[in-house]
Amino acid sequence: MQGNLGIVQDGHCFAIVLPQNGGLHAEECFLYWFHTHVLEVFPPNEKYKITWYTSWSPCDDCAEQVARFLDTHRNLSLAIFSSRLYYFWHPNYQDKLRRLHQAGAQMAAMDFPEFEKCWDKFVDNDGKSFRPWKKLETYFRYYEKKLCEILSPESLLTEDTFYIQFNNRHRVQPVQHRYYRRKTYLCYQLEQCSDQGPLKGCLQNKKGKHAEILFIDEMRSLKLSQERITCYLTWSPCPNCAQELAAFKRDHPGLVLRIYASRLYFHWRRKYQEGLCSLWRSGIQVDTMDLPQFTDCWINFVNPHGPFRPWKDLEKNSRSIQRRLWRIKEARGSSDAKWGSLAYEETQKRWESSLLGIAADEEELECW
Repeated sequence: MQGNLGIVQDGHCFAIVLPQNGGLHAEECFLYWFHTHVLEVFPPNEKYKITWYTSWSPCDDCAEQVARFLDTHRNLSLAIFSSRLYYFWHPNYQDKLRRLHQAGAQMAAMDFPEFEKCWDKFVDNDGKSFRPWKKLETYFRYYEKKLCEILSPESLLTEDTFYIQFNNRHRVQPVQHRYYRRKTYLCYQLEQCSDQGPLKGCLQNKKGKHAEILFIDEMRSLKLSQERITCYLTWSPCPNCAQELAAFKRDHPGLVLRIYASRLYFHWRRKYQEGLCSLWRSGIQVDTMDLPQFTDCWINFVNPHGPFRPWKDLEKNSRSIQRRLWRIKEARGSSDAKWGSLAYEETQKRWESSLLGIAADEEELECW
């Protein structure tokens, strides 16, 4: 990808052009330049308003790096005007643009006024006025529409994806005569101590990294202390991810981390059971998703305006999965671990009430 980045920094009036340099993208060059020539020179409490004009919107890696930079430098405000959107149809690139937007970056497609400003500030134009090319306005409207669709809160998770991936049925149900593999999705909401709204994100497994590890990487970059995080998972964590989550929690004792899983992953295997117990022992609150959690996940990550329509036997399946989770906890000797988002007594009552009306010899569902 060839990239050009023009920036204006008000207050000290910097104006620079940064092309792609060797193996570094223009966005990475800017972060290095800004850190060494601005942050290390001027007082730390200085506030900066930065404007970028980019030939392409940031790639997924650059968007993540810039988002982390904004997370750790609250004295910056960043506006990004892009001439074109880079791989905007790719889900991972869409996720990272949303991540960048949630970190506080304002993003828009370049229209005539932005092209004109960029022309006047950065182009050696010999005093000539900017002359727009054919269909500039048409392309602007197209990219602006696509960007609005990507950044819309409703697009964190589509309705079809939610109903397929978060469904807690015993067996996969075909959709239009097609069977879909149930993958790992992790939706998180971070309640921040500042006056900013909650930080939300939706992650999937990537090659070589599970969604839980991607989540930990993002959270470690934020330098958390007393925040509260709620995670909704399609599958409970594997043993390795459970150990990494437990280590993350021990490194952040003031953090409240709640994990709700729609289904249990290989729950009959010893290592997977031990992984769940390591979460409890670390202080992470672990529970299964029931109707209130599915509804909350729908509102925050799928569609805040449309109603959530529960599938058949949702609550029955949740009770059965929760019984399995409770038995794992008892069998692995984790009675002293912190349990769920409810107090032990409340959970016990909920557990006992869920057994009412269910025959003792009810056939257990062995695989979720």
